[in-house]
Amino acid sequence: MSIISLLMLMLVVILNTLAQLSLKYAFQSSSSTQAASASPRSFLLSPYFWIWFICYVVVTILWLVILRTIPLSQAFPALGLTFALVPLASYHFLSERVVLSQWLGIVIIVAGVVLVVQK
Repeated sequence: MSIISLLMLMLVVILNTLAQLSLKYAFQSSSSTQAASASPRSFLLSPYFWIWFICYVVVTILWLVILRTIPLSQAFPALGLTFALVPLASYHFLSERVVLSQWLGIVIIVAGVVLVVQK
């Protein structure tokens, strides 16, 4: 696995995490501006929705490039790091709680990805 391929794979994980946070922000911002009658229009016009959308377009393109250079058996498990980064980012940016069992899960995910991605 080349350094460029590895960096692209990590970029996919980071952009996936950013996309998840952006989608959460888009829902929060559209519902807070319209109260109980949050319209799909306010959601679609949210800048956070567009960040989510652009991230997923870029992620899809990068994923296609990655699959040409990294075996699927190594690349796909690395996406599991998103399941570790989203709770950490939610804790930091959304002030969500991360309980002990989640911390344990994050450690297990990271360790599992390290084991699977090795040649």
